[in-house]
Amino acid sequence: GVEADRELAWSTLPRMQPDGRYLEGPGEAFIGSTLARNLGVGIGEELVLLGSSKQGGVAAHVARIVGTFTTGQAQIDRSLVQIPIDDFRAGWELESDEAHVVVVIADDVTTSKELARELEGPGYVSRDWTELMPEAEQMIELKSVGAQLFFAVITVIVTFSVVNTFMMMVFERTPEFGMLMAIGMRPGAIIRELMVEALWLCALGILLGAGISFVMIVILGEVGIPLPVDAAELMATYNIPDRLYPAFSTSALATGAVVMFVGTQLAALIPALRIRNMRPVVALRARE
Repeated sequence: GVEADRELAWSTLPRMQPDGRYLEGPGEAFIGSTLARNLGVGIGEELVLLGSSKQGGVAAHVARIVGTFTTGQAQIDRSLVQIPIDDFRAGWELESDEAHVVVVIADDVTTSKELARELEGPGYVSRDWTELMPEAEQMIELKSVGAQLFFAVITVIVTFSVVNTFMMMVFERTPEFGMLMAIGMRPGAIIRELMVEALWLCALGILLGAGISFVMIVILGEVGIPLPVDAAELMATYNIPDRLYPAFSTSALATGAVVMFVGTQLAALIPALRIRNMRPVVALRARE
């Protein structure tokens, strides 16, 4: 038993109609297409529902089928029937303000667990979406692990690229370091200079990267990234859109910034250590 106007506002089920329409008044039923096929009924035919009432007696209700839906999930398509909640209350002997399930929609999916704990109370059970759809949670966790692994691989590749580039740049400046040492600059001061240069290069790269990423994420957050056909069909079985809408992650930005900072500092420090034993005459004669 459902409140049809509220279902239309938040549920995607009313819009999955291969035939007919959604509930509009008493005495109507909206059923899964697989269930309709198994029962051999169609639009306009009557459906008899039997069950156990609140008092333990036989509950019965007759409704006319006005529409069918197809979600792609066999368990739902072959078992779910929706009727107006007032019809359900009358057939199953419930009071006018009673219901078996009250659905609460959070503003943010990440707060659903905390909200479920707050709604716990005597006489009823509060469950968040992870308990109601464990298979969806497992799919999301699998995707998350894959994304983190991909991010780690990309981070390592980029870090090694930066380290290699910076080390080559430092080695090519050997004659410059020899000249600085020849005019009296100490090796420690040259090393500090390299570290500061690495710091500024890292900061500039982080600012440019964060700025470009922010612009791209804002644009893609509005238009979305279309998924391949196979992935879109899989997402549709969980009522998930066929597009990805990225969001800016401060944790990813912080992780990338720290990794690049450490990488550039190491890139500057490793070749800089050879400056301590560098002889100005040999360095001045070094070829690129």
